[in-house]
Amino acid sequence: MPCFCLRHDVDALVWQPRPDQPSDMWEHVATFNALGYVQASKRDKKFATCAPNFSYATLGECLRRAFIYRQPAPVETVLFNRKQGRQVGQVAKQQVASLDSDEPILGFRATNERLYVLTSGRLFVLKVNNN
Repeated sequence: MPCFCLRHDVDALVWQPRPDQPSDMWEHVATFNALGYVQASKRDKKFATCAPNFSYATLGECLRRAFIYRQPAPVETVLFNRKQGRQVGQVAKQQVASLDSDEPILGFRATNERLYVLTSGRLFVLKVNNN
């Protein structure tokens, strides 16, 4: 069954309905930190989705751009936050894909490895994960 996402403060929480469990009908399955804040600032947002394994979320505009927000991943080197002086163990990456097209985006689908973006004349396939 499909999940749905609700904004909670600045975050986006993904909920899975469990109709077979009336006493515990909703299960929180993922959180995308600060995505609620980010999507609220996107004036031309037309699509929002995430990978089935919740490794990334993506927002698509009416024309040309897709924004990819990855879940935090461990860093391989020692990294410090300058303001707080604390060591950082994980970093979340963000990417912007600018499509080579002036046509409106008609469809948007995320899989665990790829993002499919459909216009009236082309299907763009963006490789997101190498796993």
